[in-house]
Amino acid sequence: MQPRPTHAAITAFITSLLPPKPTDVNLLYHVPRHPRYTPDTARVDQIVLSVTPTPGVYDLIGYAPPRGPHRGEMAPRLPRTLCFLHRPFALDRPRVRRGALVLASHTSFDEHLTVGWNVALAGALGVDVGASECVQGYKGDAERKIGIVGPTATTAGALESVLLGQFGAFEARLVGEGEQVRVVAVMNAFNPGEVERVLELAERRGWIASKELGGARQVLYLTGQPRESGMAIAKEYGLQVVCVGHRAAEDWGIRYISRRLRENFPGVDVKEVYEEEEPRVKEMRKEEAPRG
Repeated sequence: MQPRPTHAAITAFITSLLPPKPTDVNLLYHVPRHPRYTPDTARVDQIVLSVTPTPGVYDLIGYAPPRGPHRGEMAPRLPRTLCFLHRPFALDRPRVRRGALVLASHTSFDEHLTVGWNVALAGALGVDVGASECVQGYKGDAERKIGIVGPTATTAGALESVLLGQFGAFEARLVGEGEQVRVVAVMNAFNPGEVERVLELAERRGWIASKELGGARQVLYLTGQPRESGMAIAKEYGLQVVCVGHRAAEDWGIRYISRRLRENFPGVDVKEVYEEEEPRVKEMRKEEAPRG
């Protein structure tokens, strides 16, 4: 039997997918706190992945024993567990059982595994990734990667079919089924400024004719959340648009990491949790308590 991987090995693998950024949350978001813990020897039986901490996540990383044992019987040993969260901010740390490690990535995950500089997704859509360009700089952060724009040769209908296979549904779309698509832009922002950047880039590279001459009709702009201003300029230029939704883009990233973990660590049980975050009720301070 293949030895179980260590916390250090899984952490290094996640880092290879999600390069650390100084503005991001701490990758080692919740570390086991006992004197004998060392990441090089701590083994992993189970990896749990979710966008946020949810009831299902706590069922897998918390203290409650699994259902099944009858009264008087000894509960089976809980699996040695590592958890990955994209938005970990509401994690209730006291509910995480002793020995469990929680990794997190917010900014880097958004950049590399949603609808941004997502090379894996662009490749799955038939984009020539080697010839593509990165759209970089957003909201005062010059280093932030918010998109990948690259050439392809397909139709809008064919691309839509691939996208349905990747995401399952769309929140909004502006697509002409028979239109040729020469450029795909996978973008983490959808406003007039970013649309103009994409079209100028595609024109500069010679992938399309000028937007004033109908070149925008051969560009498909893939993003998450629909935006009124983005839709308005898309209609003006004849740009083709597919909005998959913010949460759907995040779920895509969780599925991708899960698949890569199963490929690289076949002896580990990888579990994905897709459900809404558990609301946290803040305890009222004594002076805020209602008087009877």
